[in-house]
Amino acid sequence: MRRYNVVLIVIDTLRADHAQGLDKLLDLGFVKYEDVYATAPWTLPSHASMFTGMYPSEHGIHETREYQLPELLNIARARMTKLNSGLLGHLKDEGYTAYIVTANVFVTSISGFNSDFEYVINPMTTVLTTRLDKILDQLYAKKGSRVKALLEIVKDGNINMLFNGTKLFVKRRIYNIYKIAKFFSEKAVRNKGGKKISNLIKNLDLKPPFFLFINIMEAHSPHNSLFIDRRRLRYIGKWLATGQVDPEAVKLWKNYPIHAHEAVKRALDIVETLKTRGYWDDTMIIVTSDHGELLGDGGLEHIYSLLDGNLLVPLYVKYPYRPKRQRGFITLADIPKIIDPSTEEVGRPVVIAETHGNYMPFKELGIKPDDRYFHHKIRVISQRIDFIYDATADVVEKIFRGQKEETIRILKALKQETSPSRT
Repeated sequence: MRRYNVVLIVIDTLRADHAQGLDKLLDLGFVKYEDVYATAPWTLPSHASMFTGMYPSEHGIHETREYQLPELLNIARARMTKLNSGLLGHLKDEGYTAYIVTANVFVTSISGFNSDFEYVINPMTTVLTTRLDKILDQLYAKKGSRVKALLEIVKDGNINMLFNGTKLFVKRRIYNIYKIAKFFSEKAVRNKGGKKISNLIKNLDLKPPFFLFINIMEAHSPHNSLFIDRRRLRYIGKWLATGQVDPEAVKLWKNYPIHAHEAVKRALDIVETLKTRGYWDDTMIIVTSDHGELLGDGGLEHIYSLLDGNLLVPLYVKYPYRPKRQRGFITLADIPKIIDPSTEEVGRPVVIAETHGNYMPFKELGIKPDDRYFHHKIRVISQRIDFIYDATADVVEKIFRGQKEETIRILKALKQETSPSRT
């Protein structure tokens, strides 16, 4: 049974080719792995794979024609609960205390990622929300206003909740003023809660053995002032509808490298904090990303595309024991295997990534819902072959490596593996 602490740091939306700054981790004893692929091009299915060790088609937490955001969160919550929250549940069953510290609300209990302690930072206002704050928000909603809720708390004589409720009320008012600066300043937008997370880790009461999950959002959009960024979704919609990237759209992603650098800096700060606090020799630390970002190189954002810019991610691991050897390609679904001390190697001869369609609101994208935005596409990657297969249309969309004949042979084998007679 493992008794070492486990820390999983996800730098949301960080492409592998913009993660060179993480090489500083090598001086601290980390191992760097190459050819690491996300299982999906966006947060929810990718994190579900990291926590469960399953591909999106296996865990079922992905967009469909019937379910996009926000309805998809209910599906995720039900399926993650059925899967015992993956790593979170398994480690808790082994006696671990589980912590989630995240600036991405999708990776919280709202989607079935259930921990003992949960700290959520709003990336736009950088306001920290705890479980008590959520209880207060529910009370606010029930009473119809914050003032009525606070009066009810006074009536009940709950001094502690009154103090926290008043503090939350004032804090949100102050940070909403701070958010105004982000409408006019790209520099202000760079801070998406990473500083708050770094400071929180310095003082967080961690109870070993613990599992600590951290998600930082500095590399995620927006990469411009909110005033300029308001055009971004329409450009994405135009690309989805036509397959062509508007040259003007690319300008909205020119600041991505700056934001990626900021994200890397925050991750390094967190690692140094853990070392300073003494969580080192008996602690495994994994630093990775959930997906990348298309910057005009074949598409935009991280949506409905299985190109390298969306899928290739960094992976650095500091082991509390002998490092695992890499054999073949690595998928983020291998994270549970990396954490498992009984295995000496990590990797597979073949990895896949999947998209089941668009997850963004069509109205905001400026396009009408259509079945063509919900094709199930699979990218298959090995030493000999690399291609994208549109399973809905039953056609090979693109071949990156390998011969057409071999691609057809692999597809036949995949279809046999997934045919009803085999399940």
